[in-house]
Amino acid sequence: MRIFLVLIPLLLNGCSPIWEEQPYEVYYIGGTKKLGYSLGQGTYIGRLDEPINIKSNEKYISAYACPHKICAFYYIDKTKDNKFAEHNEFVYGPYKKVQFAAIAK
Repeated sequence: MRIFLVLIPLLLNGCSPIWEEQPYEVYYIGGTKKLGYSLGQGTYIGRLDEPINIKSNEKYISAYACPHKICAFYYIDKTKDNKFAEHNEFVYGPYKKVQFAAIAK
């Protein structure tokens, strides 16, 4: 019984998103980690594959990600994003570190 009580919180924690700032969450699908726009009830619209490090403020989400095993910097303009928007309207990148540092200033 004790083992069961210990395993329940671990299993529930395993189902929670890795990073979350509504409406955005990092989730797994088909063995791939993705940053997505949550529509609720476990439904997402993918925004970026294989995010490694994510930071955000009121207007932007910046991420270091490695889609297709090629790592680079990206940012999402949250003011332009919505569930009906096309990916290329608000996700910018890939950028090298120097390029991204200049944009961030």
